[in-house]
Amino acid sequence: MPRSRQPPPDQLRDLVARIIDIRQGQPRISPTWIATEAIRELDPAARVERRDPLIWLGCHLQLRQIARQLLASRFEVDDEQQPELFKDLQRRYPTARSARAEEPEYILRDLMTDEDIDYNVARLRAEGEAKLKHADALRAWGRSRGAAA
Repeated sequence: MPRSRQPPPDQLRDLVARIIDIRQGQPRISPTWIATEAIRELDPAARVERRDPLIWLGCHLQLRQIARQLLASRFEVDDEQQPELFKDLQRRYPTARSARAEEPEYILRDLMTDEDIDYNVARLRAEGEAKLKHADALRAWGRSRGAAA
């Protein structure tokens, strides 16, 4: 069986990153959209999609995962771009509507609706509470371990 030439993973990452850079000014951005654009660039004639939809789907899933990771990492706060009062805020957040979807759709912070803000505040508070419970459980476990010794 002839061996197929596959691009190294960093080439896929670079492709997805380039598309994200091109699209970063758009109000909404989705890992699915980014992955679709990347796969269309890799296979402009859609030969793989027509010939073997399962392979196409697998490629699309991998590109979506890469897009999710890159989008999440890019939402970290850049202190130089944030006003002092709101320096800890991200540039984009998941939309409330996308909470019901398979994956989040990210929207520019300035375009968020009250519903989007409420959704993200609740999500962040729940994450914080979960981490506090985890910390409390770990502390209790550590203390019980010391008592048992």
